[in-house]
Amino acid sequence: MRKAKFFWWAAVLLSLWELSVEPMLAETVTVVCTSGAPLETAPPSPPAEAAEFLGGWLTLLQPVLLALIAFWAIRSRARTAAAPGSATALLPSTTGLAVALLPIALAEAEDRLSPEPPFWWRECLEAQLAPPSFAVPRLVLAWLLSPATMVVLAGIAGAGIRPRLTDLRNAGVAAALVVSAVLLPGVLTGLPVNADGTPRYAVAGWGMPYVLDLESGEPVSRLPEATRTYAVYDLVVRGTEPGHYVAALASPSGRYFRLYRLAMRPDGRVAVGERLTPTLEGMVNGLAVSPEGRVAYSRMTDEAGFVGTLEHEWPASGHGLQWLDERTLALPSHSVPANTLAALDTGTGAIRNVAAPGEHEFSRPLLVLPDGRHLRALGWPTRTLVLHEGTRLVRTVLALDCGHIESLALAPTGRHVLVGVDRAAEEMDRSPLAGLPPCGGAASQLLRLDLESGGARVVPGEQEPSVQAW
Repeated sequence: MRKAKFFWWAAVLLSLWELSVEPMLAETVTVVCTSGAPLETAPPSPPAEAAEFLGGWLTLLQPVLLALIAFWAIRSRARTAAAPGSATALLPSTTGLAVALLPIALAEAEDRLSPEPPFWWRECLEAQLAPPSFAVPRLVLAWLLSPATMVVLAGIAGAGIRPRLTDLRNAGVAAALVVSAVLLPGVLTGLPVNADGTPRYAVAGWGMPYVLDLESGEPVSRLPEATRTYAVYDLVVRGTEPGHYVAALASPSGRYFRLYRLAMRPDGRVAVGERLTPTLEGMVNGLAVSPEGRVAYSRMTDEAGFVGTLEHEWPASGHGLQWLDERTLALPSHSVPANTLAALDTGTGAIRNVAAPGEHEFSRPLLVLPDGRHLRALGWPTRTLVLHEGTRLVRTVLALDCGHIESLALAPTGRHVLVGVDRAAEEMDRSPLAGLPPCGGAASQLLRLDLESGGARVVPGEQEPSVQAW
């Protein structure tokens, strides 16, 4: 009987602690979020308001209700001693467990029933608030020292049950099965894909890029900081496996950068992994990963430009560099004669000129497809995408009559490409020489373009015209 009383009063005291003492020990943090867009949050639904109201009152009344249930359990124990396993004997403990767990359940219900605030405000809050601790020992201790656990122990002690080793083993197995059922589906299913087999998530935006759900058009999460100093993303490119990326993060001054590996979870959250380089001087202006996994970059200092791999570096202009094969890098910005393309041999460091299509318009950096063909963006402002096999024009895959192409990102198979289109057209783009009027309607959009069929789908929602990796 003493054990039952101890656990019942422990439940009451822990409930009082959570209600009155913990709020006084909590740290107060001021969070300021600014945005040019209005804060438009949908009002909570009636079920969410009801859950909030009931949860608030139950939290306030929990110590009193648990104390009343404790008196009930202790006073009724003598009457139920003759039938310890009956439903009447279990009723106080069952009611106490419901009182201990209902505020938590109602708070979770309120959170799920309430509309989410706008993504940018949510990310602003998360960036300024300390992340919650998920250390296993701390979580286990919090669960053990909770009113609900004390109610369960009070019920066991009141019933005179002594758990056997087999009971503890079975409880451990049951807990492991529950955890596995929650975690395994996400591990086994992998990253989500669209109906055409392309990845559902892409990395969009500059400086502070984010993961974009191409099916819904909604942002999912921001890319995290690597360190407090290296937090600004200059470039992100896809790695050799789905959900793996290589990123260049710059210092606050923009005069130094580092390369890191990134990995994406099935929920679209990204984690920073291995650091690939020491701190490099200059501004990164090219980044590429070969099909075999070799990483190449280009950087520009006040005095010169450099192209490098993780093993070696050479003086060259490498803006928009791409891997032509495992050994050769294309340098589209390197100065060469007409109808040629500069190619760097990473084995010898020699730069040679290879034949390239003759183009009457200024050519932006190319994309190399897995089958060896090249996708080129032409024009200034850029408004045409063409596909070449060697020097032969295969077809024009996209031609805009307004706006201009701002960015490109290739799908892993090479059949689809994401095209970021700026449809507003600035004053210089509307000049008679450019002949590029604004489109009207949305200021920008993302297109999912099938290079084989020529079909295009617009990613829903208002999208930035900047996409980095797919």
